[in-house]
Amino acid sequence: MTENNYFRVSVKVEYEDDKGRVKYKKEEYLVNAIGPTDVETKVVKEMEGTGDYEIVSIVQTKILAVLN
Repeated sequence: MTENNYFRVSVKVEYEDDKGRVKYKKEEYLVNAIGPTDVETKVVKEMEGTGDYEIVSIVQTKILAVLN
């Protein structure tokens, strides 16, 4: 694998609504990483302090580059 691998990551995040009920939402991230283990490390660092979450899937994309 080369350094320019992009992975689509789905994360299930737990949150509390206005009435105090526990709800879940799905968040999607595009991560530039060497492999799935590197992806997990980056997501854990990004989600630090946000509460409970679960990485649902990590899928390598065919994206070659992200242009700004």
